[in-house]
Amino acid sequence: MNKIKLAITTGDPAGIGAEIACKFAKSLSGSEEYEIILVSYEHIIRHTFEKLLKRPMPQLTIAEPDEKLEFDMEYGVIKPEYGKASMLFVEKAVKMVRSGEADALVTCPINKAAIKAGGYDFPGHTEFLGYLTKCRNFSMLMVGNKVRCVLATTHVPMENLVEKLDEKAVMNAILNANSAGQFFCGKRQPRIAVCGLNPHAGDNGALGDEEITLISPVIEIAQAEGIDVEGPFPADSLFVKAAKGDYDFVVVMYHDQGLIPVKMESFGNAVNVTLNLPIIRTSVDHGTAFDIAGKGIASCTSIKRASEVAAEMVKNARLA
Repeated sequence: MNKIKLAITTGDPAGIGAEIACKFAKSLSGSEEYEIILVSYEHIIRHTFEKLLKRPMPQLTIAEPDEKLEFDMEYGVIKPEYGKASMLFVEKAVKMVRSGEADALVTCPINKAAIKAGGYDFPGHTEFLGYLTKCRNFSMLMVGNKVRCVLATTHVPMENLVEKLDEKAVMNAILNANSAGQFFCGKRQPRIAVCGLNPHAGDNGALGDEEITLISPVIEIAQAEGIDVEGPFPADSLFVKAAKGDYDFVVVMYHDQGLIPVKMESFGNAVNVTLNLPIIRTSVDHGTAFDIAGKGIASCTSIKRASEVAAEMVKNARLA
């Protein structure tokens, strides 16, 4: 069987994306079940090897965007051309996956201020990927070593959370968690737990009624559709059960409710997955790290793990 092909975008040129991608590429032995294609500009990859890693650029497969941008390399700064380049890499990689040139997309971090300066009005990767693939009902899944969290809402300020958290958001997360079983659970139906929003899951309405008026009714509808889902549970005790393997996925109501337990368990080794896209996409669990960019000290652990998860998802999808 042909090896799984992973298109890896190198992210913002001012960050650590190219460094970790090049370190990861150099670490591969050739015995892996996947091979990688670096989606970037060749001058970025060459600069990273020769100037940062202090070694000649090895033979690599590099896919450049159709639109060529020329710029000098400078680390830790926000520039419009850097933001535009990082998004051009994503556009190119998505085209490659959709055309069959690659099997999955793995992304290195972009900078939100840089992409805005570059002319892109998107909060981040996920929304841009939804735009490119004409998909709206996507979800963010954070994959740890043992805990997997699907977010009902993502980058929402706490003061706006209750307004944004509605029946559609909760149901969408449950449905996408259920569909993600094909990538992580084989032919077995996934077991899903749902967090409450309030402390102690509302304590029967004493600490808030969203569990009663919003979350529980959605869970009941999902159960009636045959989904193996339970809750809402207090978040402060649920993740202990999830880490023991009682559940395959935990649906959380907001960003930190899910990312804190995953990163506590798997910091530097967690993977960000976008569910319900027509392509498989994983990402590292960190940002551009401008503070250490250009110093040659960034670890490629997360991109390695993101690539392994992407390959696992491709393989399991083929078997489904």
